[in-house]
Amino acid sequence: MTDRRRGGEEGTASVELAAMLPTVVMIMLFSFEALMAAWTIERVENAARTGARLAGQSQDSGACVPGAQAAMPGWLNDYSASGTPSGNGVQCRVRATVPVLFPGVPLDFTVERTVTMPQG
Repeated sequence: MTDRRRGGEEGTASVELAAMLPTVVMIMLFSFEALMAAWTIERVENAARTGARLAGQSQDSGACVPGAQAAMPGWLNDYSASGTPSGNGVQCRVRATVPVLFPGVPLDFTVERTVTMPQG
């Protein structure tokens, strides 16, 4: 039995891979950035709730900042927290910048969440 290949079809799989590789890499990078944004939003919401709960329990708006900072993960470096009295409650505001995969890329996506809790 003789192996008969049609001429000109050697290497087509390699060419197809080389053509699709940039598209696949871009989809993976975009998916990773979307995941980082979702994680940042979830962590900022949790930190704002934690800070507001602790400040409400202690009846001191200054307790918001250490509570929110303790709830933030180590990989999220660029964030700030503030607590202010609000009527007969306390308000905790947490703001963070979503980390980007490539430093220097001008993607300034900032997440801010505010939670108000009653005192007591």
